[in-house]
Amino acid sequence: MNKQYISLVVAVTLLTACGGGSSSSSSQNDGEGSIDLAEYYPNKSMNKTFITVDREISDEVAEKSHYDEIIEVVAHTITTTEDGEVVEKVLISDKNITTTVIDDGETGIDNMFRHVDLGDTLISEKRNFTETNDLGVITTTLEYTCKVESKENKFEKDDNIYTGDLLKIACVSEGEVIYDVKQAILDAGAASDLNGSHSIYNKSYVYLKKDLGEVAYINDDCVTNAKLPMLINDKANSSDCKGEQYEYEFYLP
Repeated sequence: MNKQYISLVVAVTLLTACGGGSSSSSSQNDGEGSIDLAEYYPNKSMNKTFITVDREISDEVAEKSHYDEIIEVVAHTITTTEDGEVVEKVLISDKNITTTVIDDGETGIDNMFRHVDLGDTLISEKRNFTETNDLGVITTTLEYTCKVESKENKFEKDDNIYTGDLLKIACVSEGEVIYDVKQAILDAGAASDLNGSHSIYNKSYVYLKKDLGEVAYINDDCVTNAKLPMLINDKANSSDCKGEQYEYEFYLP
């Protein structure tokens, strides 16, 4: 998945560096509500530039970069292109918003209800995947959810300020990763603290602006084991965090 591109559908993927496995999704609400999500997508063709700020606990300083989107709006279809390649198509109907994400030749499709209320679930997915490497067997089970958290009239982070009609979406990746470390490695006295089950709770936020779409992605991580940056517990006390790790994306007006 292209980690530079933010949208309601791929926000759950941005929560973890893992991929693969199987998934299913559904929108857990009644399809009715006072908020029309279609109003928080681009209402006309435009170009958008985003700056990204990434830091892992092993980094001395954050890495900064930028990317550009070309957005074409034709009738009820919104097409987003990056580096000459289509990365997303959104089809808006009377009741649903269907999003097709294209990444490295692979296609994923998801549906959301168009009309929602605060607190409604937009996306809900469960994923299970297993990886075998030199360390042993790693099994991950995660549930991803994105909900409409609040409406805001201002969001500010560092030098990035957005005002107007903003929608705040909260996304959570929660589950566990189980390390079955090879016995030879354990006998050598290495990786014993990794062996077994570890909880994951990773929360991030996407901010949407009316008629413009995404303007910010905020993901602050509390990493509880410096050896494994993916072992995130954003519910932990700050004293349990082993260093700064975060991922931000900001629209540049």
